[in-house]
Amino acid sequence: MSDRTQLAIGRNSISVPRLTKRLVEAVIATALTSLVAFVILALNNVLTNRGGWIEGFYVWQSLMRQPAILGTMLLTSLVTVIFLSWQRDREIKR
Repeated sequence: MSDRTQLAIGRNSISVPRLTKRLVEAVIATALTSLVAFVILALNNVLTNRGGWIEGFYVWQSLMRQPAILGTMLLTSLVTVIFLSWQRDREIKR
């Protein structure tokens, strides 16, 4: 089995090591989680009349500066990516 795989970015495909692809997938998942947290916090501040979008941004910014939050998000995405990769590899071998 090859230790390289294709990473699709836009219309281009780049041959990269599997570990690099898994790390890129984990970073993308972490960024998406951060975006969802931003939307939830911003909408919460708008709907509860606490100061609007800008105050929601400041709340999100203070949340994202906490190392425990970022570490939890990154660890969760890494475990998920590794598990899905392992499961995918087991299905192909059968």
